[in-house]
Amino acid sequence: MASRTPAPGAIVDNKYRLAERIGGGGMGHVFRAENVLAGRAVAIKFLHPELSENTELAQRFFQEAQAVNRIRHPNIVDVIDAGVGEMGPYIVMEHLEGEGVGSALQRLGRFDVDASVATCIPVLEALDAAHRVGIIHRDLKPENVFVAFDAGRGQAVVRLLDFGIAKVLDSSGPSPRTRTGVVFGTPDYLSPEQATGDAPIDGRSDLFAVGVLLYELLTGTRPFRAPTAVATAFRVVHAEAPTLAAAGVHVEPRLEAVVAKLLQKDPMKRYATAGEVARELERFSSDPMKRSMALGRIINLPRRVAQASVAQSQGAPPPPPPATILPEPDRISTPLREPPTAPPIRPSVRTSYGDSGASSIPYAPTRVVPSMGSSSRTSDPGPPPRGDYIASPRSIEPLVPPAMPKPLGVARSAASSASSASAGSSSAGPPSRYVQPRAASRFPGMYQVRGAVLRAVDKALTEDAGPRVREQVVAQLPQRYAEDFLNDSINALVAYDLEALDAYMEIATAISLHEPSRWRALGRLAIGGELHNTVRSVLRPAPDLQIAIRRGISIWSRLFSFGAWKVGASQSGKVVLQIAEFEPASLALRLWVVGMVEETARRAASFDVRVAITAGEVGFTPELTCEIA
Repeated sequence: MASRTPAPGAIVDNKYRLAERIGGGGMGHVFRAENVLAGRAVAIKFLHPELSENTELAQRFFQEAQAVNRIRHPNIVDVIDAGVGEMGPYIVMEHLEGEGVGSALQRLGRFDVDASVATCIPVLEALDAAHRVGIIHRDLKPENVFVAFDAGRGQAVVRLLDFGIAKVLDSSGPSPRTRTGVVFGTPDYLSPEQATGDAPIDGRSDLFAVGVLLYELLTGTRPFRAPTAVATAFRVVHAEAPTLAAAGVHVEPRLEAVVAKLLQKDPMKRYATAGEVARELERFSSDPMKRSMALGRIINLPRRVAQASVAQSQGAPPPPPPATILPEPDRISTPLREPPTAPPIRPSVRTSYGDSGASSIPYAPTRVVPSMGSSSRTSDPGPPPRGDYIASPRSIEPLVPPAMPKPLGVARSAASSASSASAGSSSAGPPSRYVQPRAASRFPGMYQVRGAVLRAVDKALTEDAGPRVREQVVAQLPQRYAEDFLNDSINALVAYDLEALDAYMEIATAISLHEPSRWRALGRLAIGGELHNTVRSVLRPAPDLQIAIRRGISIWSRLFSFGAWKVGASQSGKVVLQIAEFEPASLALRLWVVGMVEETARRAASFDVRVAITAGEVGFTPELTCEIA
């Protein structure tokens, strides 16, 4: 009898009440759920109903639970329960609050050395435990590595996921056979011996995948990437592994040598065990606290600790954040064939499935020394976000820990003071002591904007109000922000603290604009000016408005280190743009973004586009929603 399709509100085996769907793929679904007796949040993985009658697939589906419980390692996601109910085979796992590494790479571009090492060492320790009991993962990739918030310890931890296609060595029981023309795993992370199928595989196959993972974390690119799965597998088998330096990333020669050894074609030339690699990597980031801090920056640990503290003080469990995800259910096999020409629409949760999209923002991996008061200022971190119709937030990489900014006051450089004096007093300025914006004061140094936004805001204000007003605004900025404006040295591809933009917009509103609504017009003005080159690829004619907005998301989302962008349609047929996780944005910034979107869509659609804000026209609220027609 066919299984019933899982849906929110359904009860599984009289024990688990399903909440929202948080992941899924070709093989099934993952739902957040609650144990109705214990009140514990869990994640439940199901096979698709049409696949649940397949004995071989069901056997491999339950193999994940068996493998995880055989290994029993703290860096592997825990499997709590399993069974077969009205909705078919299911596995119950611990619910993880945090973010998958694939999603983090999507928004950050790449990791620094501490974060890369801090991610890989727990993975290697988990693999070492698995290999010791004769289990090979066979599908290691960023989407199967999760940085989770451990509320009990108040720190970030790494969990290895998805042992659904693991190979059990020397198993006495039968195991599903690999069908002709099908390989297990994802082509980019296959070892050469997996890709060819000519030789038996062992734990060293997983170590090759660790090499690919480490290379991608450090560079933001995959070493053997090609347009198709077949071409990728061919490069894995035959192409020489590129160096990190070839991707524009320069690290210690010893670390370069570690990656090169992991990516050796001959398994005998790689490391013998995962534990050996873990010990080798510890040499490059020997302080566990430093590694823990690097992981904490990935998932915005201070904010999660604060949320947990508030929830505990109120006597309630913390609410699940928007970033809570799990990877798609077991990818049973990956055929070596061409991918479909039209990619499917991604689910409306932050995930990391799919290939890279296109972006007009170039890749400039060189780090830049901060001069605007932000220790998190970096150059463009890497390639464009993966995914076609959904863009995840925080695509600007904080390579170093954000420093606490100095208190904002009236200190100015001599040049700033002179500029202020020469501007005269015809326009009323802000108070003598600048009040720090609420978002910046709550989350100092945590959020960034691309320099292109600062330049666009500055140039649009100058064009609209004149250079004299612009001088007054800059004169009122804190000195550490004013210098780059005075010297016209803002780099469009570099990440700057959101605090700098907040200060500029707040002062400009007080001096000249007087109403935040004026920022919407300046957002439109920016598209024809400073932002034109950035969004140029989006301005080409689009078949319909929704496609134009989807194109725009791939660019707009990379201008900010926060905000989860997605597009859909309303019941009336209007295009709906929703930006979730937008709390750091002030009202002025929200209206500027709406103007930017409006003008970009108008030019791409070649008709008069109107954008109506339906939710979030208030500063520092969770989301911004617009209807576009």
